[in-house]
Amino acid sequence: MDVRDGRPLFAPVPLRDAAHPECFINGPNRLLCLASGDTSTAWVIDAKSGNVLYDGPTDLTLAVGHLGVVQAGDYAVAAMMDEGVYGIGDTANTTWFVPGDGSLRTEKRLTNFAASTLAAQTTGGRGSDRMVVFSLRDGKVLEPELPEDVEPTSAVVYPGGFAIQTTPKSKQPTPDVVWFFDNDGRQLGHAVAAGSLDTLSNDIPIVASSRTSTVYSNEGNPLVNVTGFDSGSGQLLLGKWFFVNETSSGSQNHWQQYDLTDGSKGRICRSSLSGLIGSDGTTAVFTDQTPSPQRDTLGVDIATCVERWRFTSAPGSFSRVWRAGTTLIELSDDGTELMSLVAPS
Repeated sequence: MDVRDGRPLFAPVPLRDAAHPECFINGPNRLLCLASGDTSTAWVIDAKSGNVLYDGPTDLTLAVGHLGVVQAGDYAVAAMMDEGVYGIGDTANTTWFVPGDGSLRTEKRLTNFAASTLAAQTTGGRGSDRMVVFSLRDGKVLEPELPEDVEPTSAVVYPGGFAIQTTPKSKQPTPDVVWFFDNDGRQLGHAVAAGSLDTLSNDIPIVASSRTSTVYSNEGNPLVNVTGFDSGSGQLLLGKWFFVNETSSGSQNHWQQYDLTDGSKGRICRSSLSGLIGSDGTTAVFTDQTPSPQRDTLGVDIATCVERWRFTSAPGSFSRVWRAGTTLIELSDDGTELMSLVAPS
């Protein structure tokens, strides 16, 4: 449906005899659906008209690492463990192929940025730390020009480009360097790496170390130094504000705010910023990520960390809130209606 006005774009598409099918976006004009269970059936649907372009058998699965389909940005790809990543065509067939370990660092949490058309995976066999960056559209591998005396190792993709860490080929005590590129592989800058490129940060490049970690711009300019940064705990980029989760186990929420324009520490946010739905640049909307009979959805002022509003679903409710484009959508308590949301008056 068109989320701007709730108008259906086409009639419901029946998926015959499919118990709990899973569907994926595959580019701007295609939807791919797979039947769960032992049946290897797929449907390819035109996302504009609802026409079923393919309904039949497939080698694709929902099993991780066994030609299992995953959502990578706005594209569906099939990953084969220790073999690589495949593109998917209009007959639920595999198309392009990029060899590697078949493990994509697809971000499960929502971000406030448009999905990248690039991805990265480890290549070079077991034990390798070298990663390759490639296009999700056509599988083209980006091989940016690097000095001859260095070896590329880790890589990370983020909005507007990607970064590659290199280590010197010589045994001299030369520091690693991180190189910054745009989406086409053009070099934008580089920086000496006093740590390791954080491959879990998908919003902005970060070089992490045990003492002080540094957040960089896409051009390789240092923006913020963060002490005691733990990549696995969570970080969030909203406009000029960068938030780091410093919450200790069992304690009150503690998200430290940083101003990327001058590198200064800001306020401490006591609301949970883990389940981002979206932001308009002033208020960010979050939803509770913990299993619970009731679910909280809240709006937080990203400049002041003040909670603007909160509502809690009824016990046993099907209600949940998510974002489609710039529209907030809620599923009703009984799970039968969808509605768009605006800020409470």
